[in-house]
Amino acid sequence: MKKYKIDVYIVDDHTMFNEGLTDAVNRSETVHVSRCFTTLDDCRAALAERCPDVLLLDISMPDGDGTAFCRWLIEEYPKVRIVAVTIHDEYGVIRRMLDSGVHGYVLKSAPVGELITAIEHVWKGQRYVSPAVEAIIRQSDSKAVRLTKPEQDILRYVCQGCSNPEIADRLHLSAETVKWYRKRLLAKFGVKNSVNLVRQVIQEKIIQ
Repeated sequence: MKKYKIDVYIVDDHTMFNEGLTDAVNRSETVHVSRCFTTLDDCRAALAERCPDVLLLDISMPDGDGTAFCRWLIEEYPKVRIVAVTIHDEYGVIRRMLDSGVHGYVLKSAPVGELITAIEHVWKGQRYVSPAVEAIIRQSDSKAVRLTKPEQDILRYVCQGCSNPEIADRLHLSAETVKWYRKRLLAKFGVKNSVNLVRQVIQEKIIQ
């Protein structure tokens, strides 16, 4: 009798990553990746037809926010277990995903064996947070994203709708420097664009 394997979907906008991870995971005796998606919309359509046991989710997707998608998925398909597989190691991003109800959190730098372990744990109804992520959580004494003074100043002007040149003029910085800080802010908050950044800041009341 053929042994049952845990059915997995991958949702990540990098095709090469999906292909490489699928090949690595499918060598496992307990896990099998059946489908991959590069957009959240494609995944939603597929879920309406058939759900996997476990869904591996990248947080930053081109057509939406992984945190919001996670909340939607848990509400619509509560039997599907979700593991965030991401490059984001910022405490604020980790905390938002865990608060959204995600069942596992693994960094992309982790070995495949650890990801297999995470999949097996969440499939059994347990929660799995990789040791590297647990260390980040332990070292953090605040639930807020940690911002430097320049990041705070630039974020305040971004929320006011200022352009990079306008911010640069007000803070006596180069436009390239402001552009670099803006990209860093997007990464820290785990969002794709300034609209989502401002929305996140307003929701969490980061800028008073």
